[in-house]
Amino acid sequence: MEIPDYTRTDGNDVPKDTYSARLDHNFNEKNRIFGRYSFDDTPYIRAPAYGPEFLAVAPTAGPQIFTRWNAVIEDTHILSPTTLLMGRYSVTRLINFRRPYGDNFNIESLGLPSYMRQGMVDPVSFPAITMTGYSITGSVPNIVVGGLIGATDLIRFGNTQQAAQTSLTKNLTRHTLKMGGEYRVIAFNNWQVGDQATNFGFTPVWTQGPNPTVSSTTAGLGLATFLLGIPAGGVNPTPAMAMTNKYYALFLQDTWKVTPRLTLNLGLRYEYETPRTERFNQLTNFDYGAQSPLRAAGLDLRGGLTFPGVGGLPRFNATPDRNNFGPRVGVAYQLTPKTVIRTGAGMFFAGLTGIGGGAVAFGTSGYQAGTAIVTSLDGVTPAATWENPYPNGFNRPTGSRLGLATLTGQGIGFWDRGNTTPSSIQWNFNIQREVFSGVLAEVGYAGNRGLALAENRQWNQLAPEQLALGDQLRAQVPNPFFGQINVGGLSGRTVARAQLLRPYPHFEAVTSQNASWASSTYHSLQAKAEKRYANGFNVLASYTYSKLMDFGSGPFAGESLGGGAYQNWNNLAAEFGPSTLDQTHRYIFNAVYELPVFKKSAIFGGWQIAAIWSGFSGGPLGITSAVNNTFSQGGGQRPNWTGVSAKIENPAVTRWFDTAQFANPPAYQFGNVARTLNGLRSDGTAQIDTTVTKNFRIKEILTAQFRAEFFNLTNTARFAPPNQVFGNPQFGLVNAQGNMPRIVQFSLKLMR
Repeated sequence: MEIPDYTRTDGNDVPKDTYSARLDHNFNEKNRIFGRYSFDDTPYIRAPAYGPEFLAVAPTAGPQIFTRWNAVIEDTHILSPTTLLMGRYSVTRLINFRRPYGDNFNIESLGLPSYMRQGMVDPVSFPAITMTGYSITGSVPNIVVGGLIGATDLIRFGNTQQAAQTSLTKNLTRHTLKMGGEYRVIAFNNWQVGDQATNFGFTPVWTQGPNPTVSSTTAGLGLATFLLGIPAGGVNPTPAMAMTNKYYALFLQDTWKVTPRLTLNLGLRYEYETPRTERFNQLTNFDYGAQSPLRAAGLDLRGGLTFPGVGGLPRFNATPDRNNFGPRVGVAYQLTPKTVIRTGAGMFFAGLTGIGGGAVAFGTSGYQAGTAIVTSLDGVTPAATWENPYPNGFNRPTGSRLGLATLTGQGIGFWDRGNTTPSSIQWNFNIQREVFSGVLAEVGYAGNRGLALAENRQWNQLAPEQLALGDQLRAQVPNPFFGQINVGGLSGRTVARAQLLRPYPHFEAVTSQNASWASSTYHSLQAKAEKRYANGFNVLASYTYSKLMDFGSGPFAGESLGGGAYQNWNNLAAEFGPSTLDQTHRYIFNAVYELPVFKKSAIFGGWQIAAIWSGFSGGPLGITSAVNNTFSQGGGQRPNWTGVSAKIENPAVTRWFDTAQFANPPAYQFGNVARTLNGLRSDGTAQIDTTVTKNFRIKEILTAQFRAEFFNLTNTARFAPPNQVFGNPQFGLVNAQGNMPRIVQFSLKLMR
């Protein structure tokens, strides 16, 4: 089979050898994706994100590949007895290739139509299917957290970072000056598609009654909706991305010995990271005030997608943020020969990378056209079936050629050009004292204020006062976009009145991806005692009492901890609360002991035992609702709370909290429960990890090391967070283990 030339979404023809080289370069996976022109009998798939003729080899399932490469070269010159010059170049490479779990599955055997094979991201995989109250997720170490049986989870990415650094250190009588700079190039090439790429969800909303707009724990059943074949969900194929950021930094630091007992550290660092560029200009912005090319009587239609590198816009996906000056100050004072007081503060800036793996996180609407199942036109009457979930076909990406008319009538995600660099202001104060010989005690306070943190922002929700219209919001009225919009819920002759009341009625969801609007506050009391290593023995014990408040835990937050969905995007102040990452108490105790027996024996001596005991509080829980009865056209819904704590004295997997303290709010109203509840928490952590090590000296410069490692030595289970969805039959129940059982591993390493 010969691959035809590919026509890009912007209308420019690209010869097959060009895009073959493009994907080979992006993924370094020759003969996997366009590695050759004729596939012969090799199975292949269509990748609709790149057009109907974009073909890709479908390799069979194999082992997961997660590889890291690092290389460093450094040169240090002593220019004079008081002057030191250092130069360093480093490169790191992270590679991750992963195939879906449900590889080589024929979706037509499930009763799905054959045309679904053209819309799915990977037509040889089992789709992700969920039923409210019946779906169980699981975690596989280093692969997926909370994965479904039908998780697509197709990953092909390579992240390469190159860095050049230099510094000059000059020692004066009372000053030690250090200055330098850094330059990095961060290249992130990825094609990553998660569970939401092809999914079907079955909720109680379509089988609840007698009033279909009112839900409760006894109204409706997800399984019944499944048996009726009324799906929700969608497909969202993802483009491959080749993105680059460049980073520049300069710094000057002075360590000033004011007196023998007082030392000051003064510094200033300037950082600038360029906004993101994509090699093929597949990034997207949004112009909030641009006049839409659509026309609708009585509506002032403004807002539309714009594209970096197109129409006079620079290739950067945001306006450069060049105001990142970070001052630092530190003070150390020796109060007595055994007591030191330290304090300091500084401003620090985060990188613009690391906000996600899939293309959605970077804003790619136009180059990524999802298709949602239009389950109903009025929110009550089903309009889609399992046998034909997409009667109007699939949306195809149009790139930038439609300009402001791109994806009208559909949900869009973009990167706001006004986004700024995330930052934090950090400060601390502590006292250190040697209480006994070789034993150091420390107590202190540390605080942190996070600014411009990344959280999604929804701009197309109804104003709260419009919810007072009640049932009138669902009334069908003539669609002013009929004939102008041909896909999705805005393609019919009628439309719900609520849609026309939205700030941008010619779109569905209008989402600013990872917008820099959120903030956080952290305060902590910290105590530590350490017996320094002596006579083969070392002990460290630490305790932290803290509080972390935020608007959300952001991308890459780790395991799924829960947290109420944002309700009212017009009142974000109400969403500030205890972070799902908050741990009130945190204990760490570790010890290293070198066995004194047979010390002089080459065979029986040299054994070392190390252990770590970890104890953490659980994170606060956030309660959401299975059914959104607000009809607010954006945001989620949370239930009402009685105001009485739902915490119970002896939580069990069958009843983690008192579910009777929550109730369904009336239709067209937001629930009153907070995003997270500080007094209602998931299971805490109490785990012991140990290591036994033996070094064998083979030659003077050669040593063999044997290690036996025991993770969760006592095989203590930590329960996963309970189900936090009001209206779900499993509400308040724990149905999974949150940590891994005991793991034992052995290793042998040769060291020179």
